[in-house]
Amino acid sequence: VSILAKNIKLIREELGCSQLMMSKVLSIGFRSYVRYEAGKRDTPVLVLIKLAHLGGISLDQILSKEINNYDILPCTKTFKVNAFPEVRLVDFCKGSIAFINPTRSELITIDSSEKKILTLFRKMDADLQAAFIQSLHSFSNITK
Repeated sequence: VSILAKNIKLIREELGCSQLMMSKVLSIGFRSYVRYEAGKRDTPVLVLIKLAHLGGISLDQILSKEINNYDILPCTKTFKVNAFPEVRLVDFCKGSIAFINPTRSELITIDSSEKKILTLFRKMDADLQAAFIQSLHSFSNITK
């Protein structure tokens, strides 16, 4: 099985979708999707773009490297916003922007290692997240 076929299957599994559900999300036929996932048929570029977006990865990643479940950051639901929130603080040195009463909360990563850390953290249950944060606090106190 090709790298692309493995990646397509992994994205579907990480999203918790069946093959039928994924074919509907991508607006393609079920048999076509099954053949893309099995590597028996070339996947159209438009479908690749949608899959990459759904998995939160680049086209380059989906096509050229075998990804793992820690690379996949499922896209979040987008909301239409009529008014943009007011900016409270911008810190270019830290790479952060704070808004007053934002309609949603998102984190923007600078590089692939930050993305991997955030992906792993978001996949942890609440207890493990709390323990991880505590460990980071302990570690940062040791290094000072």
